[in-house]
Amino acid sequence: MFRACVFVAALLSAATASAQCTGDGVQLYPAPGGIVPTNMRLLLEGVGTARSPVLALVGKPLKLTAEGHEVKLKVTKGWESTLGRAVVILKPSEPMQPDKRYTLRLDELLPNVSVLNGRAGVQPSWLSGKGPDIKAPKWVKRPAVSEGFVRRSPQGIARFVKLNLALREESPSYLVVKLAPRRLGVSPQQYLLPVQSNTAYLGHEACGGAFALEDGRSYRARIEAFDAAGNLAPSTPPVDFEAPSAQSP
Repeated sequence: MFRACVFVAALLSAATASAQCTGDGVQLYPAPGGIVPTNMRLLLEGVGTARSPVLALVGKPLKLTAEGHEVKLKVTKGWESTLGRAVVILKPSEPMQPDKRYTLRLDELLPNVSVLNGRAGVQPSWLSGKGPDIKAPKWVKRPAVSEGFVRRSPQGIARFVKLNLALREESPSYLVVKLAPRRLGVSPQQYLLPVQSNTAYLGHEACGGAFALEDGRSYRARIEAFDAAGNLAPSTPPVDFEAPSAQSP
């Protein structure tokens, strides 16, 4: 069982576990500015008041544009959180051309939206690499819960567990977690977690987030990993853990 402690170092290293809540807007995965495979698919997350507008993009046209080339994107439904977040998947109709700067024209359907993990006032863009990513990620270390932590702030309580793992993969990697309490009759939650430095944080901020965790509740997490091109890693056994408690010892 996890102790009700505040792990300051973990909080500082988890972008989603800050004392301040993530603002209203969108986040993109892979994050804008990086080098990506030519067959990249994008994940677009709506946070707070941007959740509904992002979900409303399903079936509407979006595109990536570069000098002399345009890639149309098909928007399909991804995952929803009960805590004010939703993800849609942007699937390209064709590969990008190598070594070009591609810009996602979000302004055409979401004018004035804030890109929370991009540069303010600049449309998100990526540099295409030399070719496609066709190899699935491989597990070097299967996911395991290493610690849990809570933090109180004026906005409420943030509660997370830290997943340690390692994947052999050159592209950015993500987890889709299906989380269910270890008791019958409760619907599971399912959402996306980005992997950063062989770590993912499962839980929620003080005023929203991916997964609702209850004090001391036992959970089972079924985890899938995929890369920026959508290639899936081999299946891995479920992970059992107890959520950290915010109650004083």
